[in-house]
Amino acid sequence: MKVLSITELLCLTRIELTELHASLSIQLAELPEGSSEQADTLVTLRNIRTVLARPEFLPRRGGHNPLSP
Repeated sequence: MKVLSITELLCLTRIELTELHASLSIQLAELPEGSSEQADTLVTLRNIRTVLARPEFLPRRGGHNPLSP
């Protein structure tokens, strides 16, 4: 598996990121321990969590979106 960078992941929606994280988490259990595929998957999972933790993905107080017109 190719490692997905934070820049690549920023192009995805929150739902897409969540679904990708779930899918990769399931696949991770089937990968050989210590393999490059396992390492790449772990890096991608960490990158997904980093992107999901960014402020633009966090819920806003009172449902107000300051970016909307």
